[in-house]
Parts: sequence; structure tokens; C-alpha cells
Amino acid sequence: MSIFRTSEFSQEGFDLGIIDSEKLQRIESEWNSSDDKNTEHYRWRAFLDFMESQEFLDPLIAKRLYDLGASDPDAPMGGSMMAHVLRRKDCPVELLRAAAESEENFLRKIAAEKLAKESL
Repeated sequence: MSIFRTSEFSQEGFDLGIIDSEKLQRIESEWNSSDDKNTEHYRWRAFLDFMESQEFLDPLIAKRLYDLGASDPDAPMGGSMMAHVLRRKDCPVELLRAAAESEENFLRKIAAEKLAKESL
């Protein structure tokens, strides 16, 4: 589907279930009828929809979602994805520890705060 490339979705997003054929059809319909051509808005909404549907994140899936944010073509949106994963109550401690070593101050701060709460 051309909307897959146009919206800059990745195969990893498809593999994780963030998007599927049905969701891509809805996004394409919205894209065609909207003035909003900011591709990151569509990826963000798909990511949030997926995250809201997940009662529990397997640690491997959490890591893959975090890495997906790190590789997003829009760095600020990708950072928001990473932060969203870190803020979840089921974020694995190993991922928090890795984020505590991040080059990004905001990710280090989120991780440090959560790790401090974990140790109480």
C-alpha cells in the first residue's frame, strides 16, 4: 500500500501489530480526506492506539517499541514513543537501566525517576 511508504511506517511497526492492513486502509482514507500531511501524526496515533490496547507489555515487545521510537524518521515523535514506553508501569527494569544511560537527557530523567521509585 502506498500509504505505508507515504506515512513512513516501518516493517517493524507492522510486525509488532501497531499497524495492519485494516488500519492502513483507515489511515489512507483519513490521509486522502485531510489537510494534515504530517506523517508523524498518523504514526503517533497508530502507536497510541496500539499502546492503549495492550494491558501488559512483554519485556521483549517493550524493548522493540522503544527501539522503534529510536529509529523513527521524526526524532521528536520517536522520543515521545520512547518516553511513553518508559512511563508505563510494566516497563522492564532492564529497559529503564539502559535508558538511564541514554544520550538524551529527558530519557535519562524518566528512567532515573522510575528506577528511584522501584528501589523504595
